[in-house]
Amino acid sequence: MINLIQIAVGNLRNSVFIIGILFSSLVIGQRTVEAEIDTSFNYEFTPVNFEHNKVILVDMGHNTIYSSPSGRITSREMFRILDQDGFDVQFTQSQLDSAYLQSVRPDLLLLHGMPNDAIKLANDERTEYLYISPLRTEEVESIAKYVFNGGGLLVFLSHFPGGSGALPLMEAFGVKFRDGYSNQVDYHTSDGGICGHFLMDEKNRMLNKRHPVFTSSLDSTTLPKKVRFYCGAAVFRNPADVILPFPQGTINSTPTDGIDFIEETSSSYAGMIGFDYGKGRVVVCTDQGIFRSLDLLIKGERVAVTIHDPKADNAGLLINVIRWLTKLQ
Repeated sequence: MINLIQIAVGNLRNSVFIIGILFSSLVIGQRTVEAEIDTSFNYEFTPVNFEHNKVILVDMGHNTIYSSPSGRITSREMFRILDQDGFDVQFTQSQLDSAYLQSVRPDLLLLHGMPNDAIKLANDERTEYLYISPLRTEEVESIAKYVFNGGGLLVFLSHFPGGSGALPLMEAFGVKFRDGYSNQVDYHTSDGGICGHFLMDEKNRMLNKRHPVFTSSLDSTTLPKKVRFYCGAAVFRNPADVILPFPQGTINSTPTDGIDFIEETSSSYAGMIGFDYGKGRVVVCTDQGIFRSLDLLIKGERVAVTIHDPKADNAGLLINVIRWLTKLQ
């Protein structure tokens, strides 16, 4: 959903970080908007009552949102929750090959927003761009084997080319990825735009409480009643994998070189899926901002993106996803 460009000015204590953000969820196309870091929201929950020493390894080496220091600040509440729940969060810029993963032995690998690398090709007649994944083939194989042998993997995807660099990894796990803009106008909660803004719950069948992420919960008070989801792409695999299903008849709009879009319609698209893979577990989410702490300033209004949205329980979703992936539940 969001690709961080820069921090213009900042004072975290006073919550006045002004950020240039490439934002594409309220309009057709992309534009820069301002945002502030939310520092007031503090999710109250009961941490696990035992010491578990689980390690979460966060990738910084493949141009993810954490490759910039400002990226970590935009997810400050997510990391605070993980710390309070006893997780050891470590950041890495290393290649994710087998030797490195075996040396660190993380319980969970987090890949959050991975753009494609763009290589400019030019001759006397024209210029083209070659888009390739920053993940090497060896890394894709190593990550898949790491999960198969018991590791956890949490991947956040987004639109091409800013959030689709993990496509080879998705293909390795049999996940089908549509990296356009997903919307269903009957459930859209904002005015205009081609990218869906959804408030998901059981009533509108966009929150699957039968998934093991929820049925295995250690604390029923953390189970989300509603989830806010802004401007995602689409994934699908097996019906049993779906955590946050998109509505029937959802349209995925993929931009072309011109102003038109290629549209595909499906009743099987999802914004979040989770599944077992060998001895390990995988969760894939197509909203990069679902657990971030930003207030976007749009048309004079402040839009909470997204963990602190007062109408939703995204923090509870985070806790249950992380505990399930690390096999605490």
